[in-house]
Amino acid sequence: MTNIKTGIFFFGLFFTLILQAQESYRDSKCIDVEHFINKLMVQLSLEEKVSLLSGMGTSRSEFGDQGVPVFGIKGIPDKGIPDFIMGHGITGVRTGRDMNTHSTFFCTPIALACSWDIDLYGQVGEAIAKEMRGLGQDLNLGPTINIIRHPLGGRNWECLSEDPWLTSCFIVPYVKAMQSNGIICGPKHFVANNQEHNRFNINNVIDERTLREIYLPAFKAAITEGGALNIMCAYNRLNGVFMCQNKHLLTDVLRKEWGFSGFILSDFSNGLRSTLGGICAGLNVEMPGPEFYGEKLLEEVNNGAVSTDQVDTMLYYVFKTMHSVDVFNRPRREHEELVHCPKHQELAAEVARKTPVLLKNENHMLPVDTCKVRSIAVIGPNAKKFETVPVTDKDYAYYLQGGGSGRTYYFPEAVIDPYTGLNKQIGKNITLTYAPGCQTPNIYRRNKLSEENKTDERLIRNAVLIAEKADLVVLFVGLSGFNESEGWDRESAGLPGFQERLIQEVSLSNPMTIVVLIAGSYVDVSPWINQVKALLYVPYCGEKIGDGIADILLGDVSPSGKLSFSWPKSAEDYPDGSIFTGAPYSESRQSNVYSEGIYVGYRWFDRQNITVQYPFGFGLSYSEFEYRNLVVEERGDFSADVHLSIKNTGNVKASEICQLYVHDVQSTVDRPLQELKGFVKVDLQPGEEQSVSIHLNKDAFSFFHPEQKEWVAEQGEFEIRVGPNSRDLPLKKVIKF
Repeated sequence: MTNIKTGIFFFGLFFTLILQAQESYRDSKCIDVEHFINKLMVQLSLEEKVSLLSGMGTSRSEFGDQGVPVFGIKGIPDKGIPDFIMGHGITGVRTGRDMNTHSTFFCTPIALACSWDIDLYGQVGEAIAKEMRGLGQDLNLGPTINIIRHPLGGRNWECLSEDPWLTSCFIVPYVKAMQSNGIICGPKHFVANNQEHNRFNINNVIDERTLREIYLPAFKAAITEGGALNIMCAYNRLNGVFMCQNKHLLTDVLRKEWGFSGFILSDFSNGLRSTLGGICAGLNVEMPGPEFYGEKLLEEVNNGAVSTDQVDTMLYYVFKTMHSVDVFNRPRREHEELVHCPKHQELAAEVARKTPVLLKNENHMLPVDTCKVRSIAVIGPNAKKFETVPVTDKDYAYYLQGGGSGRTYYFPEAVIDPYTGLNKQIGKNITLTYAPGCQTPNIYRRNKLSEENKTDERLIRNAVLIAEKADLVVLFVGLSGFNESEGWDRESAGLPGFQERLIQEVSLSNPMTIVVLIAGSYVDVSPWINQVKALLYVPYCGEKIGDGIADILLGDVSPSGKLSFSWPKSAEDYPDGSIFTGAPYSESRQSNVYSEGIYVGYRWFDRQNITVQYPFGFGLSYSEFEYRNLVVEERGDFSADVHLSIKNTGNVKASEICQLYVHDVQSTVDRPLQELKGFVKVDLQPGEEQSVSIHLNKDAFSFFHPEQKEWVAEQGEFEIRVGPNSRDLPLKKVIKF
């Protein structure tokens, strides 16, 4: 009888605990977060707590467990803890390796940055967050906000800019939009992950001033202004310490200095290298599965090297972050009908119209005069989807976006390729002909060239024949995810395969040749740029890319994009060593020294007085603009209000991006010639003039003092420079504080 009573007692106790867990699950948003977390914690064993500090993967590989289709932390449902699902919301929504999960392909980050439209990026962030919720996700493993240090970096397409201030401006509305719509935003890769070569085994040596002025600002803005609740650590060492074990940056800077209240996770598989190193640094979660946490963490607790309080603190930040977006209480999927809904497709179309950059337009070649042109030859490997890559291939989505974890498995039928977009809009009075011209970029991976072959010879000859018979040629060339991707850096800045030769031969056969360059980063155009009349650079700008290109070529929309990175005459113009090609650090002990310091991108070209092909911030329009009436009102405590007017002096409606740079005239330390500190985008009707204002706070005049180890604004003279790009600043005014 006693045994029966005891059994009933323990069954009742167990049932009570289950009810309490369910009550916690239901009421998690209705009670104090600290109380809620404490209720969860007391139910969990040490083993259960540790299991929540690593991903659900169980085997090691470069991108995690091949047998687990989704990324995240496996929950403990009977304790009220659901699975915590992590996806990639960078270009659209990607669910682990699941090729069958599709979403709207909105853009790439580099494309949005070329729009210089931060509100648009916020709208995209909101839409991606809603689709992530519709697909059952809780956290975005991104976006990538590393600085573009060298033009051959494999993930440049996945970044925003070479400029830390511009990158900071974009990340803040994106984080806010994501988290206000229930998705935790996790900017990455913290910090100084600026290339792919030896990314698992590289030591980046960077002085503190360079870190503070170039590589940290966007992360700081994401946290202190955007409120980001997750950060992903990079693979690389920084000044001899692996980033996932860097206590100075993870604890002293992120948490104590910036007030970061979320949780930190490792990059996948090779991020964490030491159990105690990660714990002491403040790393909360190891991804994609346990190698140094898990059983090894339990061992360190049992032998006294790690306290249970430390484990609780690590898990506390995970629970707090989950609680902040109601992961414990909400259904797994919400608003599935919003995935690829008409509203999101129209947003993708807006992105495709606003992001292309017109780099050359000799004799007003564009827009196409449809009253005079009767035949157009569409030529080039990027004009149509790669026929040699079926949609059943895992790499089908490398067309029109870069490769790696940031890509989206888009709906194949939703992508409007350039030929289709132009064909839809061209009208019945114009004949369209097509030739691929040469083999597609997937044949020439990593920008590799090949010896002469009969296939390309035949394709080029056919292209020349149709070019000769057309009134106008539009050549669609460029890159793809087969050429620029996570995992490697590009081997060449030139176009892969026989595209350069194709451009040269086609433009010789028909001088009326327009080149549309589709790529996620810089391409060396010097071998052929003087032979073509017009050049439109189109960053990978989403599934409606063909419609956006057609709108611009045919004049329905005036191009308004501007470069968010410098476009040099040659990649050799960058500082020596700014892309590291040496052996792994553990073998050679050779470091990747950031010897250029704060002189990254346009800062370098300005300092060295190097002529570039197209400067930072450059982009042409179908209209012209006049800048005038600059007035600067100096305020107290190193702030100023800048006023000017911009007039559309052309005859078409157009948008202009006005840029403001600050030059420190009297600094006591070496500073860049100028730095971007403000911009505004205005839409103007023909003949319309609009007044614009830009506020400059103390940060616009400050630098990180290498000796004082703090941000300093020195009294003296500053020149305010305003204009359409970094090398064309017609309005200038000196102020003094």
